[in-house]
Amino acid sequence: MKAVSLVWLALLGEGVLVALALAWARLRGVPLEPGSIQSGVLIGGVAAGVLGLANIYLLCRAPGSAPVRSIRRLYVEVFKPLFSGISITALVVISVAAGLGEELFFRGVLQTELGLVPASVIFGVAHMGGTGTLTFGCWVSVIGIALGGLAIWTDGLIAPIVAHTVYDAAAMSYIRWSKDCPAVALEAAQLESEARQV
Repeated sequence: MKAVSLVWLALLGEGVLVALALAWARLRGVPLEPGSIQSGVLIGGVAAGVLGLANIYLLCRAPGSAPVRSIRRLYVEVFKPLFSGISITALVVISVAAGLGEELFFRGVLQTELGLVPASVIFGVAHMGGTGTLTFGCWVSVIGIALGGLAIWTDGLIAPIVAHTVYDAAAMSYIRWSKDCPAVALEAAQLESEARQV
């Protein structure tokens, strides 16, 4: 998929989430509190760093259990081809759109209405798509709990929006510009070997 298509897809999808969140908040009287901008940016930035390090550990250092390998496989088969040629502009637009749209919807209204865990599980399910994505959906649910915890802790949405935006930007940057770690390279080689045997 071309970067331009990815950008338009992100803008459309996240735009729908923003519209839904704003409409829901208005109809149900749900306050979309921003919280403190200064502490939200600082806390969100630190949280993004912690989540990014956890993601790199899972991808590169965690023992190669079946669930971990399924995430590495998804990285090799889906994320690497999707984001390997992404431009800086597309990376920024997609990250900001996801940070705003998903946090306004999942943390802003859904978490307020349903609670932290149900909203986080729905967030994880929304990131699944086909076979081999269950573990990834569970990991995204854990990230959702962390982002939801930030919203509760900071009494607002700035911290989770910043954390989500920076995390996504860092993840796409890692895919785009970093050399594959040995664990990912091994997974790629095994997938190539399997494809040759078919």
